[in-house]
Amino acid sequence: MLSIVFGLIAICLGLWGIATYWWYVVDLMVAVLPIVLFFGGFVALMAGIRNTGLKAKIKDNNNNNEEEAPDHNLE
Repeated sequence: MLSIVFGLIAICLGLWGIATYWWYVVDLMVAVLPIVLFFGGFVALMAGIRNTGLKAKIKDNNNNNEEEAPDHNLE
C-alpha cells in the first residue's frame, strides 16, 4: 500500500516537472536519442550475429544427430 502511495506521488511530481520544465525534457531527449539509437543498434547487431551463429550450430548438431540412431527408450 505504501509503495502505491509513493508511486502516485512520484507520477504526480514527474508530470508536474515535465509540464513546468518541458524545454529541459526536449533538450534531454534531443541529447539522449542518438546515444540510445547507437547502443540499441549495436545490441541488435550483436544479437543478429549471435543468432546466425547459433542457427548454424543447431543445424549442424541436428544433422549429426539424425545420422546416429537415437535411443527413444529412456525408461
